[in-house]
Amino acid sequence: MPVSTTMMTWVRRTAVLTVVSITLFAGRSDAVCNRTSECCRPGSSQLGDDPLTPDGSFCTHKPFEQGYTMKIGQKIPMELQLVDYCTDEVVFTSYIAPRMDRFSLINVPCTYQPAPCEDFPADEQEECKINKADWLLLCSETEGFWSKYVSKHVCSKENYLAGNLIQPDGGKMRWIPPEEALAEGAIPATVGGCDCDYSIATNGSSLANLTAGVPASFIKVGMSIFYVQMVVGGRKTYARDDPDCQCDGPLDTSVSCVCALGSRKVPYIYNNSFMPHLTALISVKSGQLIYKNTYIKYNFEDNGIGCVACTKEYCWGSPAEKLRGWIQEDPSVMVINQSMSCVVPRIPDLRPGNELSTFCRYPASKKDIDLCSLKVYVAWVGTDGYGQGCDSHNKMFSRFTQMGVSNVAMQAYDGLSKLALNVETRVTGRDGAIIDAR
Repeated sequence: MPVSTTMMTWVRRTAVLTVVSITLFAGRSDAVCNRTSECCRPGSSQLGDDPLTPDGSFCTHKPFEQGYTMKIGQKIPMELQLVDYCTDEVVFTSYIAPRMDRFSLINVPCTYQPAPCEDFPADEQEECKINKADWLLLCSETEGFWSKYVSKHVCSKENYLAGNLIQPDGGKMRWIPPEEALAEGAIPATVGGCDCDYSIATNGSSLANLTAGVPASFIKVGMSIFYVQMVVGGRKTYARDDPDCQCDGPLDTSVSCVCALGSRKVPYIYNNSFMPHLTALISVKSGQLIYKNTYIKYNFEDNGIGCVACTKEYCWGSPAEKLRGWIQEDPSVMVINQSMSCVVPRIPDLRPGNELSTFCRYPASKKDIDLCSLKVYVAWVGTDGYGQGCDSHNKMFSRFTQMGVSNVAMQAYDGLSKLALNVETRVTGRDGAIIDAR
């Protein structure tokens, strides 16, 4: 069973990366490591470490030191981040150390609020109350991570009026009422949206030279104002390394940009529903991430079956060029250029044609994975430092999407609890104080 030491941080990030002490058992570095520009091999002293600290700290934001190669079974330091859509600044981070090419599901508990027991079918309500009591031992309904942080970072009129939609740079997002939220070539919108405030980033000048941020009308009602990012060895799931799948800035609504928005800047919450899991595929060559065609990217089905089990309302994917129809609620006019994955609604949707057996329930036991909690499966492809081939990519969830979202999500819910890397529930606030996020 994989084990990790982790810490979560909710911060406004600066140029200095927050680090946490961890034992990785990878040995000290025999070669000279340039700590300024490199991450020394796991277990070695890193830039800024206390020389009296017996073990090295986490380092993920730079390439590994020259000559270091990852080996199958070794613990590899990784970082899970929630990143602000408007500024591309990290607002939350958690450090994890999964073993290379071992089945690893990173699970962050308490990131969602299950459906009320009264919304369950009548014959399931008593069981729901029992499960809720167990869940409340770990997660607080009113003072937990969901209520303190995640729920306040979802686009809604209520969050806007409450002053919750503040960007890391101090900008205040603008609420776009439905009558103003018009997408090119579409009928008047039926839902509103949240647009970024770029006045601070541009100092009131043109957006043309701004590279961070997303196009207007991209963040719509019920969508988190942050995306999920994974980092390892200086490589990120959102990397500007492919001209055919990247955004040039908030004025860009090209095919390339919507590709990046759909497959690289993936939100945790969409249409007030939750992404049941993400798959981060790490491609390595000889145990290194420095070569062409090595990367960490999200893996989705590319054959159009990613949303066969749900309607467009519950399908996350790449918008059409120029965000045509993106802001619409009516599935008949909303245009998804490429479907990616079904999301799980918080409460049962009983409307005709939308009956889904899967919704956000309380775990059946203390050891079960939360169905709607933030989860990232880490898979590997390529060869390690000994030339051995990785095979965890053959177990990726995306290979089983033919079963539909219910089967895939329930598979994670029922069968993966003993294999998950559950992060801790401590959160560091912007004032540096440790908060009990349960």
